[in-house]
Amino acid sequence: MDSPAESGSKRSAPPDTSFAISWKVLLAYGIGSMALDALSNPQTILPLALAPWTPPPGLTLAFLLLYGLHYAPFLIVVTFLAGIPLYGLPAEWLPALWAATLLMLGLMALAAWLLRGLRFDPQLSSQRDLSWFLLVAVLAAWLDSGVHVFSRSPEAAPDVWAWLADLVNYWVGALIRLLVISPLVLVHARDDWNAFRPEREMVLQALAIALALWVIFALKYTDEFKFFYLLFLPLIWTAMRYGIQGATVALAACHIGINAILEWRGLQVVTVVEFQMLMLGLAVTGLFLGLAVSTRRTAEERLLQREAELNQAMRLAAAGEMAQAIAHELNQPLVAVANYARAGRSMLQDPARHAELLADTLDKIDREANRAGRVMRRLREFFRGGGLRPESFTAQALVEESLAHVRRRTERQGIAVQTLFEPGLPRLHADRVQMGTVLHNLLANAVESLGEQPSLWRDIKIEVTRQGADQVCVCVADNGPGVRADMEDKLFESFATSKADGMGLGLAISRTLVEAHGGRLWLDRVRPARFCFTLPTEAAEVSSADS
Repeated sequence: MDSPAESGSKRSAPPDTSFAISWKVLLAYGIGSMALDALSNPQTILPLALAPWTPPPGLTLAFLLLYGLHYAPFLIVVTFLAGIPLYGLPAEWLPALWAATLLMLGLMALAAWLLRGLRFDPQLSSQRDLSWFLLVAVLAAWLDSGVHVFSRSPEAAPDVWAWLADLVNYWVGALIRLLVISPLVLVHARDDWNAFRPEREMVLQALAIALALWVIFALKYTDEFKFFYLLFLPLIWTAMRYGIQGATVALAACHIGINAILEWRGLQVVTVVEFQMLMLGLAVTGLFLGLAVSTRRTAEERLLQREAELNQAMRLAAAGEMAQAIAHELNQPLVAVANYARAGRSMLQDPARHAELLADTLDKIDREANRAGRVMRRLREFFRGGGLRPESFTAQALVEESLAHVRRRTERQGIAVQTLFEPGLPRLHADRVQMGTVLHNLLANAVESLGEQPSLWRDIKIEVTRQGADQVCVCVADNGPGVRADMEDKLFESFATSKADGMGLGLAISRTLVEAHGGRLWLDRVRPARFCFTLPTEAAEVSSADS
């Protein structure tokens, strides 16, 4: 985890407090309110139950945290208007409106405390943010339950213990509603839904939740509470796979499924409250587990980024030192060549007299030129990593290792990666680290190219085929915009790049590494881009040894 100083400096700024109102935000809030009302019976005590004219606290708190406190009065109006199609215009609307206003003022105070007092990040980026949100959710649930229960009979004098029981029962349901709805909206509100692409694993996770609910409720002669723990299994699966984003969706699916079954079966209030308590434990566990996974992945990505920046800085430092060494080593032979050339030009004025000396001078020029050539060969060896360390491995292992470094980036950007291997591929014989560097560089370029692609479908295709008798060809293609026309001719030149923060060394070094193995790297297709390179196989090593 980050230090307090680092987390404070990187914490998201509070929402814009200007008084600009977006009709899209109000429309989304109204649709969300109507959807929550349609999924619940307002007269029941179920966890999704919402009273008419009362803004749903989970949705309201999330919108206040995301878009600003100045939306509060407009949210009340939207809730009032959205309730008319579902319930009609009530006879006594003024008390309900006062109750809604009281609840909204309380939620505003809690949201202001989070944003301005605690510097809360609405996207729940740390355990600190989630812990403070949990505390605020507990207070908001008490506020919601008090307003709801008291507004039912403000003039009556019910039994105190019965009133307290209703208060506690509704508080549990309101807290679950806050822990399920608010994190779901906060985490996914700013997602790029155009890039969303359902995966097969998501469908399997949904089926796992449905299967767990079926075991809990559908099997006869079983105690529903005895098998409730089964819901933890798909929740853990989803949280470990997709972090807080997946955990919030899984909790919403479990929550809606349980409430639908409870209302369909018409269970007693006592049973409903017991399920509420179990759901509360499930919600808290799922949120903290999902956030722990997301926090760890963010830390790992930040570490990988810093390692990449460090490697880049080390390359620049090494390049600077190498440039100084080259300048020093080349200076002497070049100066000597220039001096000998001037001396030879003087000797040409009287070649008969200086014939022997002129031949000796030309020999010295040749020696100094060879000396400069040796310096350049040492430079080439430096770029090759000081020599090759070949080993035997499979193409599948090489591809998997390279994909592991970019998999999280592809998942986050909704990029599908397809791998195709020709049957019966021979084992490779090359420097595994260097070839992994080449493939990783090509994959990273493809991911960055697709990051600027607005298309819904983003694909990377890795194809490995046999190339002749002793080589294997690896191709990386994407459906991005391709290579710019002004970069085609100088794509593999050093320091040639189209990126604002790029060094222009990736493809140049990659080609040097591939050629050091006797292969080649080339641009096979411009738009969309497709790069290919060849690698030697074990058969090539055997034939080389025999010869």
